[in-house]
Amino acid sequence: MRVVENETETLNNVQPTKIAICVITCFRPDGLKRLLEGVARQKFTKNPAPDLKLVIVDNDAEGSARTVCDEFGAHHEMQLVYEIEQQRGIPFARNHSVDIAKNDVDFIAIMDDDEVPAENWLDELMAAQQEFAADILTGPVAPHFVKQPADWLQSFFGTGNLANGQNLCHNYGYAYTSNLFAKAELFQHIRFDEQFRSNGADDTHLFMQVYQKGYKAIWADKALVTEWLPASRTNYKWLWQRAYRRGNGFAFCELVQNRSIGTRIQRFAKGVFRLVQGILTAALSFGRKAIFVRGIQTLFLGAGMITGSLGSEYQEYKTIHRV
Repeated sequence: MRVVENETETLNNVQPTKIAICVITCFRPDGLKRLLEGVARQKFTKNPAPDLKLVIVDNDAEGSARTVCDEFGAHHEMQLVYEIEQQRGIPFARNHSVDIAKNDVDFIAIMDDDEVPAENWLDELMAAQQEFAADILTGPVAPHFVKQPADWLQSFFGTGNLANGQNLCHNYGYAYTSNLFAKAELFQHIRFDEQFRSNGADDTHLFMQVYQKGYKAIWADKALVTEWLPASRTNYKWLWQRAYRRGNGFAFCELVQNRSIGTRIQRFAKGVFRLVQGILTAALSFGRKAIFVRGIQTLFLGAGMITGSLGSEYQEYKTIHRV
């Protein structure tokens, strides 16, 4: 064994952490371009700069994102892998991207193609992972409104902040893949379930697997991404639709995990409770718009739970909101 003579030589021999940033995209060239430029601006002050690889999987069979990726590659040295997933559906594309990356890197980060990371985004994810010895992390998503909605409506968007390092066990309100960082080896044991092709619940089901297998999931409060929201997604009708999808998707995930009649009855009952709660909240809003909208939102959440517990699946992602 050779003895290292000094600390400088030791540091020089340390291999950089290998990270793949996996992004799936479909008909959002402008959003993808913003995301890629945001990745190129990453700065590292808490960690040595990692060995980064971008993995872009296009869910458009015609490959409409290829031009954006080629242009980025022509101006940046960062490795970029671009492939097409012919089978339409979010989990097909996500599994494709992860399968490309998982055997060659230490960690996998996942973002959506309508998001832009803060300059310290990846640095903060790496720091939180080390500090809390986490297997998987999520962080805050702040809204950027393409068209400014009414002030009272803005509070409905973006994610709330938890304490940095807070354990997310069974906290499904924060279990999403729009800002995710995980050990690559985790994806050797779990996958995005491809039966959730259009209902948007594949991330919820992924976290159900995470908790079931005992992985440690935590919140990284300083790892911020910004989501660009078009006018089609900043109105109360969309909020109600999203609440219905959340309730429906969660109930559907539960049935996939446990198809017992007890699971159906329990989720159906919780759905009825939410529906009644929403009706009462809306009825007692007395002209206060935000409270009325939140009441109807709770009503739709409950309705989604009820239909999901009966096996009906709502497919929200048949429609793509371009930004």
